[in-house]
Amino acid sequence: MAIHRSPRILAVAAAFVVAASAIVAAAPAQATSPAKKNITLTVTELPAQVRLVPTESVNVRLSTNLTTGYSWSTKVVGDTGAVTVSAGVYKAPVTDLVGAPGTTTWTVTAKAKGTAVVKFYATPPGGGKKSLDGSLTVIVG
Repeated sequence: MAIHRSPRILAVAAAFVVAASAIVAAAPAQATSPAKKNITLTVTELPAQVRLVPTESVNVRLSTNLTTGYSWSTKVVGDTGAVTVSAGVYKAPVTDLVGAPGTTTWTVTAKAKGTAVVKFYATPPGGGKKSLDGSLTVIVG
């Protein structure tokens, strides 16, 4: 007994096989997680608190007016090995106004589990007694 297959049925069957194999081939690519996006968190008001995992970082940006003669310094207390703090980077204001403030930005990077407090001090001209201007509590988990 001979079985006759029409060319149309064979074409539909072939298309089905191609479509099914494309779905199976695409399934692993869809199952992978999307690429992690880098997000920068910037703190502009202190006191503040953040939670990070090791290698994550947060920027702290504070107003800085170099014409006053004040300077910034930082000190880490608590679990000092939990974070590192970069040197502050000053950015001048985008204006021609004399005496307009710019900003100083520090990057605080989580290194190990623990809780650290980054304190920001303002030192008056001539190196007088510095005063605590604010702090950032960083909980690294």
